[in-house]
Amino acid sequence: MYKIKQAVEELLLDNAQNKKLTSAAAIVMSSIIFSRLTGFLREMLVPSLIGVNEVADAYNLAFKITGLMYDLLVGGAISAALIPILSGYIAKKDEENGWKAVGTFINVSMVAMVFVCFAGILFAPKLVVIMSQNSDNVNMPLAVEITRILFPSVAFLMMAGLSTGVLNSYQRFAAAAFGPTLYNLGSALSIFIFAKSKWGVKGIAFGVMTSAFVYFVFQFSFAYRNFKLYRPKFYLKHEGFRRLFKLAIPSLMSSAVVQINAIITSSFALQFPPGSLTALNTADRTWQMPYGVFAQGMGIAMLPSLSSYLAVGKVEEYKDTLMKGIKTVLLMTVPAGVGFIVLREPVMRTMFKITSEFNEDTVRLTGSILMFFSIALLSQSIVTVLNRAFYANNDTKTPLIIGVTTIILNFILSAVFLRYTSLGVSGMALSYSTVSLVNAVLLLTILNVKMKGIHLRKLSKFLVKIVPASIIMGIVLYFLNLIMPNATSSKIMQITNLMIEITVGVLVYFTVVLLLKVEEAQYYKNIVLAKIKK
Repeated sequence: MYKIKQAVEELLLDNAQNKKLTSAAAIVMSSIIFSRLTGFLREMLVPSLIGVNEVADAYNLAFKITGLMYDLLVGGAISAALIPILSGYIAKKDEENGWKAVGTFINVSMVAMVFVCFAGILFAPKLVVIMSQNSDNVNMPLAVEITRILFPSVAFLMMAGLSTGVLNSYQRFAAAAFGPTLYNLGSALSIFIFAKSKWGVKGIAFGVMTSAFVYFVFQFSFAYRNFKLYRPKFYLKHEGFRRLFKLAIPSLMSSAVVQINAIITSSFALQFPPGSLTALNTADRTWQMPYGVFAQGMGIAMLPSLSSYLAVGKVEEYKDTLMKGIKTVLLMTVPAGVGFIVLREPVMRTMFKITSEFNEDTVRLTGSILMFFSIALLSQSIVTVLNRAFYANNDTKTPLIIGVTTIILNFILSAVFLRYTSLGVSGMALSYSTVSLVNAVLLLTILNVKMKGIHLRKLSKFLVKIVPASIIMGIVLYFLNLIMPNATSSKIMQITNLMIEITVGVLVYFTVVLLLKVEEAQYYKNIVLAKIKK
């Protein structure tokens, strides 16, 4: 983790702004490492302690529903609208007007939050039926109960998210960074305590809701001093609020697109035998570990800088920062995707096979799903960074239009894979990855046209080097995996063997990219040499 942080700090040293970006990215990535590790622990405990069955499916379905409600309420608007608007006002030394706009947005969001939470609790049965396509494989009464218990957490997560958005706007990344880790730890503790108790998944849901409340209190305690200009008033005619609102609506819908795509994938997964949704969710969380650390971390850190550049007319700096961010993310996520494909079963076995609830059949099933999800690691990383680039340019409509297109495509492909292939639930992962790739290509093409070039030739030259390096790494790992015992080994040996394989993979990959003279990789080499000299 420390090496990752230091490596990011050494990248992009062309000027003071780039140093600031990499410092911010290092803080965010470090915090996301903690968040992803603790989030992974939370997800690992569900199939390991509850099992891959209809109870776990009901729990995961309820989470999908409340996650969608959060994104519909405020999720995407924080990064797409609140941060760029407030950052722009701060850059122009006009905080008072910035807070009239942002304060009004917060007040409107809180009113909407109350309505959505009450409506969600009241109409939970209808939501469960819609989201599951009324599948006979779902424990409907249990899913409804869990959904109702979890709905108040939407309010707490929204208020925590707004606090985080304010902190990021003031570039207080360290203060904003570690709240999600606290939430994940509380949720994981709830699963550990209640999974085998008489309260079961209902007790877990209450614990998760409590953790969301603690998360909000934690984030707001840091953001409190930045709220000095906040007023509980509605400046609905304020120019800044109207601009924020115009950005927020498409961005909310764009954010919801991600959740809707996940819901489509999940609802089709429920057409397969009980436990399929939990298997899909387990593999999904696994590939999102490196995706969250690198892609989301860089995206969060880049947004204020990109917004500030465009606010003062520095278009070339915007383009350079964007391309360096994309290359930095792909340097890590492309080999990670190849590694997941080759080591899919050892990864799932080592991470999740803790009790008899997670057996070898489940290892093979989740491994197959992970293989198809791994394709999305590259494309979805690009999508995440590019979305921030559009948001910084006050363009939320383009990601929305493309997102709606991907929803339609995902539904069609999922239906085709369900009916005409023997891929099973793995076909849902392949559909998601295919749609993600289409999304990335469309965003990249449109932004390149809109900005009259974003240095795509540099990106092509970069990919020509890192893709072959990743393939070479994959070949080495394939043969190494053949001679490394895993399935019949003890848990300690499984962990040891997997760590050896990962270490060998990292060494092979970075050796090749250094031989190919990949500029970004050279910074990592310099850091290692500097540490050795010390």
